[in-house]
Parts: sequence; C-alpha cells; structure tokens
Amino acid sequence: MMASARMALYLALVSAVARAPAFLIPILIAGVFGSGPETDAYFIAYSAVLLLGGTLGQGVEQAVVPFAARELHRPDGSARRYLDAAAGTSAGAGLVAWLVCLPVLGFVAAPQLRHSILVYAFCFTPLALAWCAAATFSGALVARWQIARATGSLLWRGAGALVGIALVPLGGGLWGVALGLGAGEVSRVWWLRRAIVRELPSDTGSQRASLRDLARAASAQVGASAAIGAAPLVERLLAATLGIGAVSHLEYAMRLLSVAAVIFDGALVPLVLARWTSQITTTGAAPPRRDVLRVLGKGLGLAVAIAAVLALFSPRIVQLVLQHGRFTPADTVAVARVLQALSVAYVVNMGASLLERYYIALMRNRTLATLSVGRAALRLLTVWLLLQREGLLAFPIGFAVSDGAYLLTLVLLMNKASGAGAATGGATRG
Repeated sequence: MMASARMALYLALVSAVARAPAFLIPILIAGVFGSGPETDAYFIAYSAVLLLGGTLGQGVEQAVVPFAARELHRPDGSARRYLDAAAGTSAGAGLVAWLVCLPVLGFVAAPQLRHSILVYAFCFTPLALAWCAAATFSGALVARWQIARATGSLLWRGAGALVGIALVPLGGGLWGVALGLGAGEVSRVWWLRRAIVRELPSDTGSQRASLRDLARAASAQVGASAAIGAAPLVERLLAATLGIGAVSHLEYAMRLLSVAAVIFDGALVPLVLARWTSQITTTGAAPPRRDVLRVLGKGLGLAVAIAAVLALFSPRIVQLVLQHGRFTPADTVAVARVLQALSVAYVVNMGASLLERYYIALMRNRTLATLSVGRAALRLLTVWLLLQREGLLAFPIGFAVSDGAYLLTLVLLMNKASGAGAATGGATRG
C-alpha cells in the first residue's frame, strides 16, 4: 500500500513537472495577448488539434498497451518493427484526418475568425501528426511500467512552445507558439522511440505480428475518444456565439482544471491501466469487481477533496495565476465562475477516467465507443439547451451531467464486461 502511494506521488510529481510548460503557456498568452479575436482563433484551432490528438493519438496510446505488452515479451526483437509500423500507420491516419478536418473547421468557423483559425491550424500541422506517432511509443512505455518516462516526455512539447513564446518580442506571434509546439512534439517522438527500442533484444528478422488486432482495438478506442473529443471543439464554436472573449474564458478555465487533474492523468490512471493489463496478461482473468470498485471509491474520494479546494479558492487562483498584463479583473470574474462550476464535473470525470481503464485492459473498446457517443451527445445537448439562459455556465453543467451519466453506466455494465473478458482470457474486443 505504501509503495503504491509513493509510486503515485512520484508519478504525480513527474507529471506536474512535465506539464508545467503547458500550464504556463496559457498564462503567458493571457498576459501577452489578453482575450480577443486572435486568442479566440488560436484556441479554436488548438481545440482541433486536441480533437485529433485526444482521439486518434490518445486512442492509440491507450489501445496499444495490452498489445505492446504482448509484443515486448517476444525474444526475437520483432517488437521494434511492430511499434515502428504502428507509429507510421497512426501518423498516416492522422494526416488523412487532419486534411479532412481543416476545410470543415474553416466552413463552420465564424466569418470574422475564419482566416486566423485556418492560419493557426496550418501552423499546428506538425504537432497534430507527431502526436499521433508519439502515442504508440508512449503506450509501449506504459506497458513496460515506465510510466514516468512516458509522462515526462511531455516536457519536449512544452519546451517547444516556450521557445515560441520567447520569440514574441522579436516579432513572433501566436503562430510561433503553434510551430514551437510542433517542433517539441517531433523531438518527443524521437526521444520516446529511443527510450523503448534501446532496451529491446536484437532483431532476428523473424516475421512481426500483424497490426490487424491492434487496428480493430484502436479504431474502437479512437471512436470512443472522437465522440467525446469532438465536444470541446463544438463547445468552443458555440462559445464564440456569446461574444468576443468567451472562447478564451472557457479555455483558460479548462486549462486551470487540467492542473488539478495531473495526479489522475499523470499517475493514478496509467498506474491502474498498467496494473490491470499486467494482471489480465499474466492470469487471463479480469480483476475482481470488488477490487475495481475499491480503487474507484478511493479515487472519487480524492477527487472530491481536490474539487472542494478548487471551488472554494477559484477566484483567488484565477487572480494570482492569470490577472497580469492585458488580462482584466472582468476576465478574472468570468473565468473564476466557470472554474467553480467545473469543480463538480471534475469529480465524475476523474472517476470515469479510472473506470475506463478497466474496460481498456479487457479490450472492451467497442463498449466505450458506443457509450461515448451518448456521452458526447448528452453533453452537447445540455449545453445547447442551457446556452442562452446560463451563458458560459452551460458548458460545465453539460460536462457534469454527461460524465455523471457515463460513470454510472460504466459501473452498471461492469459485470457484463468482466464476464466477457474472463470468457476469452481477457482478450475480448466487444
């Protein structure tokens, strides 16, 4: 127990350090550029990147873990070619998706923002493709329990963005930040691949395993991620109808919320995925439902404590962190109200993130994909119904309602998922 707690704290610390640049970037953007049409356009374009990285990239990173665990146990060194092929395929799929996304983004964007959004989206292209490639190697490191390396690699991306920010006084702009993020992510791909392949045995030239099963699992997981990942992008487009600065206010609040999620996203979530995947791989049996619910209960308790602190101190946090330069007191009030409301959504979102890993370890990716469609639809429907009455508060309300329903459904379906997993030795794909 103590060893697990120490590991979680260590990973949370690594994650916090690795994500520190990502936390600083919105603060610096707020101070240098404030809230206006350029920042709105930048954040809408960045939301498109998050949609691709959070769907295809994250979907591959999660789905590849049990497959990488299997391949990395092979003594013939073929895992190197397997992972390279998976990374190349992921990047290729990312290119196709990005080329489809750009004209759609331009079509649905507000006319006054359209040109700027497309310029920033073009600058984000290296980030979008490299993120998809990096996902394979990051997931492989998680499969080897090298979670700190996988999480720590995010420093490369953030460092690139900080370089872009540093060039603003020399004539750069938000486009330089976008290009810096891409350069950092390309460096991250190189570093992750080097970290995983240098520990592999020599390649004997034997035939590598087919990517077919991984492609099926990843496609389902990408579908799940796409369903819920599309929601933030649509939300930014809806927020733009509330007036100039609304998108930026929502984005700043979500960025601050992501800091509170570090202990889960960077520590507890990958830990339980690695643990449950290892158990299923070695024993062929699903973790007992009681054990999974115990982990979930502890996670929810921690999330409630963090959310309470966040709700109580939101105004002060926003004032200390963001109210500098061109960021006004009125901006502080708007962001703090959204952040307080988001604290409720934080609890159920963290619980859902933990329980999702149980389904991923069992390769129940299609179940997650189906549920995520309903999750995203409920979130956007709630926002749409409340937008005119509640303004920006409609977004955290929709977030909380959809993720609460999603978490409850995951709990109710656990018996079916574990039964199917046990029936096929933990390798179901339903």
